[in-house]
Amino acid sequence: MLQYILILLCLPPLCAVLALTGRFDNNLLHWLHRLTATAVGVCLVLLAAKFDAAVPYVDDYFYVDALSLWVLIIITTLYVAASWTARSYLTREERCGVLKGEQLQTGRYFALMQLFCWTMFIVLLVKNLGLMWVAIEATTLISALLISFKFTRAALEATWKYIMVCTVGICLALLGTLVLYYAQIAALGTNNPLSWVFLHQHADALDPALTKLALLFLVIGYGTKAGMAPMHTWLPDAYAEAPSLTSGMLSGALCSCAIYVLLRNLVILLPTAGSAMMSSMLMFFAVLTVAVAVPFVVVQRDVKRILAYSSMENIGIMVAGIGVFSALSIKAVMLHMYSHAMIKFVLFYIAGTIIQEYQTRNMMRIHGMIKDVPHTAAFWLTGMLGILGLPPMGLFFSKFYIMSALFKEGHWLAGSLLIVLLAGVLIGILYHGMRMLCGEAQRQPLGDLLGAVDVPVLALLLIFTCIVGVGFENLPWLNNLLNHAVHVIGG
Repeated sequence: MLQYILILLCLPPLCAVLALTGRFDNNLLHWLHRLTATAVGVCLVLLAAKFDAAVPYVDDYFYVDALSLWVLIIITTLYVAASWTARSYLTREERCGVLKGEQLQTGRYFALMQLFCWTMFIVLLVKNLGLMWVAIEATTLISALLISFKFTRAALEATWKYIMVCTVGICLALLGTLVLYYAQIAALGTNNPLSWVFLHQHADALDPALTKLALLFLVIGYGTKAGMAPMHTWLPDAYAEAPSLTSGMLSGALCSCAIYVLLRNLVILLPTAGSAMMSSMLMFFAVLTVAVAVPFVVVQRDVKRILAYSSMENIGIMVAGIGVFSALSIKAVMLHMYSHAMIKFVLFYIAGTIIQEYQTRNMMRIHGMIKDVPHTAAFWLTGMLGILGLPPMGLFFSKFYIMSALFKEGHWLAGSLLIVLLAGVLIGILYHGMRMLCGEAQRQPLGDLLGAVDVPVLALLLIFTCIVGVGFENLPWLNNLLNHAVHVIGG
């Protein structure tokens, strides 16, 4: 196991260093980027094949269990997809004048993307909560450079807001981590400081007053990183101004990482902080996050910002599922995390393609996509149906299970409010989406720009969500992994 972990952690930074040397032309850089991501993907497949979900891997620095492996699968899938679609996307950006086609520019993008994925791998593999915090802060620094990659005024403003708001949130998470460390010292001594395995084994011994205080800071801190209201203000600007590949990784991968870190901490705090307080707090933030997103979805005009607010809706649903804290809801959150990541990556990539085709981000100026750009329109329509949770897409099943768990466990008020709010999101997205697909084009598009590699990669991501959502119970390895991930979180 250790050799696979070391390969996962060594290949991306090596590729980043080679990309920055300036000794490779653009063609070689693209293939270096693709082959590195593919090698990491193969390594993860070999790791998963040898991994026993019932027996976590533990050493002095690393820890891999069913939960971390599940999120690793999500991150790596998007990492491979982003690497294979990058060439087509960057070529179109160069054609539109966003990139200058310089070797260093392309190398800088690949280096940042490799380091971004590398920092997320570290988050998922370390067993120390302090190192986990350091790694999640590193994702902020690297992703900030990716958000500002186009170096426009709007991109720099979005980056500044992202850094300021997320830094405040991460500082609150640090304060919560320090309070948790103080609780560990007071109850257990100085051995194994902030070791997740050690704290998990002795969670009942922690002081309830301190764990409740830590819970408040950690939920708000890591919730900020995920995009949870009211600390969500960075999210629409960052997702809208970043390159579309980066937006897809932020929404699908980084959001999953933030939820993962929050779950790791909640597992430690639950025995002493109590499920009542934790559930009430998470339900409040979940409903607030979805409620804030609804009006902005309805009145939105920017094609990428509407996807950003849709991400907030799905974050709220996942937080609500965590707040229920039943076996059904936790498994549904795991499924939702996967399907949301895949579908949102496809939607952001298609949104970037639409902007390139029509030379505008204003949805009110885009019409007749079905007639003018049928391939792009097909993916846009399928992605919209998927993100709204319509069958047979994976989000339909995970949303259904989460809502069922809410009512089954007695959260009638939160469940009813979420149903009403989700109806508002559905109306808003369908209204804008169908306007873009139907009617006559008001401006002449450049034509279908999806490359030969783009179509199969995006199609596979959408097909995977259907397979996982519909048939996870009939896939023994997958169902076993999810069951053990639920056991890690809920006991």
